[in-house]
Amino acid sequence: MPEKQFESLMAMRRQLGSQTARLRMLRMLRDTLTDLSEFLDTVAEALDTADTDGSRETSSPLIAEMRRRARHARGVAGSRRAPKGRHSSDRTRT
Repeated sequence: MPEKQFESLMAMRRQLGSQTARLRMLRMLRDTLTDLSEFLDTVAEALDTADTDGSRETSSPLIAEMRRRARHARGVAGSRRAPKGRHSSDRTRT
């Protein structure tokens, strides 16, 4: 294999490695955002049920804002969570 072609292949390999690492980080961030939105929903629900009145109309603005932000975070993260054990580093190399 000519040296120039080998250097080109090595550069492409480095780029692929960089893109793979970036994709893995984005998946982790998406999963973290999903977890945080679920946590916000749980906290909002707990605060809402602690209200003695119990009516949704009298919910505090803070609870309404928590729910809005949780919905927004889910929209940004998407509905799918990265499957466990599916990262390229988890597979056995052949």
